[in-house]
Amino acid sequence: MDAGAFIQENKQWLIGCAIGGIVWMIGSSVIGSLYPNTIKSPKSGLTEAYDRNALDTARTTNEQLNEELKRLKTELAFVVAKKYGEWAGPADQHLFVSGRNLKQAIVDAASDRDCLVEDKNLVWEPVTGIDLIKKALFGLDVVDQIQQRLFAAHDKTKQHDEDAMGLVVVDSIKLESVRMNSRGRGRRRGGLNIGDLLNEQRVTMQFQADEPTVAAFLESFRLANRTLVVDKWMVAKPPRPGEPCTVKATLSGISFVSEEE
Repeated sequence: MDAGAFIQENKQWLIGCAIGGIVWMIGSSVIGSLYPNTIKSPKSGLTEAYDRNALDTARTTNEQLNEELKRLKTELAFVVAKKYGEWAGPADQHLFVSGRNLKQAIVDAASDRDCLVEDKNLVWEPVTGIDLIKKALFGLDVVDQIQQRLFAAHDKTKQHDEDAMGLVVVDSIKLESVRMNSRGRGRRRGGLNIGDLLNEQRVTMQFQADEPTVAAFLESFRLANRTLVVDKWMVAKPPRPGEPCTVKATLSGISFVSEEE
């Protein structure tokens, strides 16, 4: 099973494991503060031994969970590049320039490969306020990675077979609204809001390419600390042999709020 399919099929489980590890660590800290010492009394030798063994087991389990949490974060996380996450001067100006440069990079890359794309079909909304600007820049970084890997998939296909069709058309790339909560869910009373732990930026896209390019693009999603997670993936077979497939997809970049803070 390729990494993209694994992440798509198991996304909720992976996020659940990550959240479970965080909850475990919080619970361990609370219990440790309430019961810093094991119970001791002249007649509690068995209980003391049991508590010590239980504590050792809990510590071992906690270490294992921490390691698994780190691994899952590395597998799932999308760490924002300095190009988008750091700047000097006004934040809104940085957002504007970054968006303009990214659109030009996509248009130029498509032109170099005789691929069709229109500037109007590369969409992300302008925002104001530092928090929304940070989210938008995170989203632009996700878009940037998507376009780089898509064109790299085309190059890989053409390198293997120079007569291959490769990428033909980029119909659209759209960064979903950063004004909305990434999960769109409110917090239940006494419950856990996933949006407090994760920041997700989603990109919807449609493109036309041959099957080797589609496969190469999908295989490129897994990259430590720069993973693209598949939310939706639909491939329509060409109506006639020799024509490109049409792919409609929603891809996400996920960052962990605790790491950003």
